[in-house]
Amino acid sequence: MKTLAMILALTLAAGAARAELRQFSYDAANEETIASSGPVTLLVSQSMFGTHLVKISSTVAKATADLRREDAGALGRGGWQEATDGVERDLYRILPADEGADFTSALCPGSKQAWLALTPVKYGRNVRMVVIGDDPAGGGVRRCRTLEFQFHGEWRLPQGNPPATEDNAPPSFPN
Repeated sequence: MKTLAMILALTLAAGAARAELRQFSYDAANEETIASSGPVTLLVSQSMFGTHLVKISSTVAKATADLRREDAGALGRGGWQEATDGVERDLYRILPADEGADFTSALCPGSKQAWLALTPVKYGRNVRMVVIGDDPAGGGVRRCRTLEFQFHGEWRLPQGNPPATEDNAPPSFPN
């Protein structure tokens, strides 16, 4: 029995280790999205356990923010229900390091913290993103805006799938 459990644990660890990084590019799909963010690129990690976001980058402003997956409890009691429409499935916090604070300020003015509630991110699918921020007046969370993105394409990452940096940033479309 111990051997079987050990084999299962090794198999699961190997699958997680084979996570693949991919970059999906999206165009702004409505006026509010064009005005507030423009096109974005999402760096996603895909494995047999699912897909999660790693970074969000503004395609036009050259700004990037790290993301951390959170559960709905991060928004406080009732925050998820109040801020989302029920079609969003995943929640990510915009981390404040680097340009994260700038992303938060641009997408949710006045907030010090911001979260993104998204529809599932998959190749070829459009994405709906609800931006949620903390209340500057000290209350709970508030819905800042809803962004709609149309899938544009996938950036090919260099061999070994390192995240894009200034040195190996994706070339212009088409790719």
